[in-house]
Amino acid sequence: MRRIRFTPCLSLVVALVIVLAAVVPAQARGDGRVICGGVHSPRPSAAEMYDTTLSVRNANLERPADVRITRLTIRDFFGNVVDDFGEAATPARPLPTNKAIPPSFNFDVTTVPPGANYYLATSDIYGNNFMPSAPGAGNNISIAIDFTTSGDPDLVFVGGSLRVRELVGGVQGPEHSRAGNTCWRLK
Repeated sequence: MRRIRFTPCLSLVVALVIVLAAVVPAQARGDGRVICGGVHSPRPSAAEMYDTTLSVRNANLERPADVRITRLTIRDFFGNVVDDFGEAATPARPLPTNKAIPPSFNFDVTTVPPGANYYLATSDIYGNNFMPSAPGAGNNISIAIDFTTSGDPDLVFVGGSLRVRELVGGVQGPEHSRAGNTCWRLK
């Protein structure tokens, strides 16, 4: 009886698996969900605007992969959904655009490329007006962001800041103060 030797064949298979794992990029690595606190409230008597900016930073640099924001949900002080945007919202609605980035002043923040840090302010959504909810409901809001990436979701960072800007004739003027805002990863 003749013995069959598998050792060279097995070595070739193991080497092939290692090479493919190192060369082929990971497919659909994951989704993420983050929630942040915030505020959106004009103070006409004090001529100030209190709002929130949220930034999404994509640190997928070694294996470059975009991050796509699929949902942005804003809840008021009482937990009621005020607005729901994105392809995962029901019904699907486009995300608001950043109104501060030239030249168009209508910058799409839906897809964040590797190394980029896109932001959106509640003033981009509601202007210098109150949110469409019960009086006082914009004084303490929550903002949830859902995203997907074919890269590493742990390399997507969401942060925010609360800011107070002067209102001069209904237009935002100089910034009076800004404070960092903590966001928490839910998945």
